[in-house]
Amino acid sequence: MIKIIDTHCHPYLNKIKNKDDIINNFFSQNWESMIVIWTNIETNNDALKLTKLHDKIYATIGIHPCDIEDLEIEETISKMEKLYIENKDKIVWIWECWLDYYWLIKDLEESDLSQEEKDKIVKETKEKQRLFFIEQIKLATKLDLPIIIHNRNSKDDVFEILKETEFKNFIFHCYSEDLSYAKKLLELSPNCKISFSWIVTFSNAKDVQETAKNISIDNILAETDSPYLTPTPFRWKEENEPIFTKYVIEKIASLRWEKYEDTAKQILENSKKTFKI
Repeated sequence: MIKIIDTHCHPYLNKIKNKDDIINNFFSQNWESMIVIWTNIETNNDALKLTKLHDKIYATIGIHPCDIEDLEIEETISKMEKLYIENKDKIVWIWECWLDYYWLIKDLEESDLSQEEKDKIVKETKEKQRLFFIEQIKLATKLDLPIIIHNRNSKDDVFEILKETEFKNFIFHCYSEDLSYAKKLLELSPNCKISFSWIVTFSNAKDVQETAKNISIDNILAETDSPYLTPTPFRWKEENEPIFTKYVIEKIASLRWEKYEDTAKQILENSKKTFKI
């Protein structure tokens, strides 16, 4: 059996299944490892505690853009670096460098603020997200770590920041864009990675499927983003979990007309090389 790495999961956020059962279920298959993601500085202990349960569980450092409103950039970056130094044997990347315009706009739409006030908040928040993004890239360069990117309604600005900083060691997590955008990323950084989640299994995700089908297998990773985005066989029925990574890989293999074993083996090698595990 080909081993599997779930490169992005949150088992401590599952509400129905016990995190210990989720982890035991995954490793009972003799699979390789999982990378646990936290969402802010305060939740880092939840992720790091899980890394103590198994020598093949790894974690990340980083700040979600929706959590930066009350944060001071320099102080936060300093805390991130300290966390890495204290746990560098278990931290394998910086997450999640992204711009999230979706929630920014959605939250403001439901507020009673004037349009002028909304426009001011949008401008200021976009700039702060941009600054955080750039500072995390600088930290990743200093620590020689890859960064994980997830853009939400902000792909052009994300691309411009990557181009501006000339940072090449990045992974696009939970890819949801089309093939043309993936090609732009690969032109910018031929060795970057595109990570596919359960979105690739959804019947309406034609752009994502076209991307998985046509880019080089050397640039592909797989993830669950669990407990979110439950794969098609179990959608609306139960929570997502790392053991379901195999369904993402199966879908990628079928799209590419490849044998599952060949696809799984290459994705495993890509993951191990990217995160040095």
